[in-house]
Amino acid sequence: MSAPGHWVDRAVAIGGGHGLSRSLMALSSIADEVAAVVTVADDGGSSGRLRRDLDVLPPGDLRMAITALAHRSRLAEVVAYRFPRGELAGHSLGNLILVALQELHGGDLVAALDELSMHLGVAGRVLPCTTEHVTLCASSAAGGVRGQAAIAGTSRLRRVWLTPPAPAATPAAVSAIAEAELIVLGPGSLYTSLLPNLLVPGIATAVQQAAAPVLLVANLREQPGETEGMSLLDHLDVLADHVPEVRIDGLLAHDGPRPSGPGRVLQATDPRLTEQIEVVHAVDLVDGEDGHDPAALAHALVALSQRLR
Repeated sequence: MSAPGHWVDRAVAIGGGHGLSRSLMALSSIADEVAAVVTVADDGGSSGRLRRDLDVLPPGDLRMAITALAHRSRLAEVVAYRFPRGELAGHSLGNLILVALQELHGGDLVAALDELSMHLGVAGRVLPCTTEHVTLCASSAAGGVRGQAAIAGTSRLRRVWLTPPAPAATPAAVSAIAEAELIVLGPGSLYTSLLPNLLVPGIATAVQQAAAPVLLVANLREQPGETEGMSLLDHLDVLADHVPEVRIDGLLAHDGPRPSGPGRVLQATDPRLTEQIEVVHAVDLVDGEDGHDPAALAHALVALSQRLR
């Protein structure tokens, strides 16, 4: 399936991890400029190690967003390279580059991201939702949980929050949302990728006040751990409970072959969905394996936007 071509001048995707990367690849085929607003609550893997050892904001999700938008594919492959052995085992080269650039820019993470984006030919920007150091915390049926990595593996979550509360939003991220003609939330982990962005008050307010339509791309299936046993309607209820001020104009969900991998498929068959969302659009979004196909996602985002006009 080929990309549908130019649709809007400026688009914004909000989230983190591999799900955000799929949205960014889709948006880059239908928008001239794409901005990513990315969570900085990650504390696992290479990002967690760098965060603990060097007291820096976790670079992993930011690096993945940049490589998803990169036009210089070979250099993007180098940036994504992960060391397999030795003291650097598990570290991504791009993570180390971002830490180095941040130090060269006097601690300015946004300037570091802009420079790496320039070298990779990114048409747009990758921006942290906040430049403050935050920790994701949660309450669950089994008690309190601290840290994004631990929360991702916890079932029956009740609530998540950031510590310290109410961190300041990155001004450039707020501006990008205000200037966007299309805003996409997700796909991605509900509690550990999407909500950590929206729990930054300035980001939630910017989405609420934006003139652009706000589209939520649903996950393909529940995630073992944090969303185990939850339906698509449950996802919407959690979003409304945590950030009631954030509006969602359209919902995009998968309707087609079952994706591989564990977890129940999230289907948009509950009639109560339309009581919360103006337009629900369900089409085949699977890439043949276990993720969202960027080309199919691009077509679906255009189709959903047209239905909202």
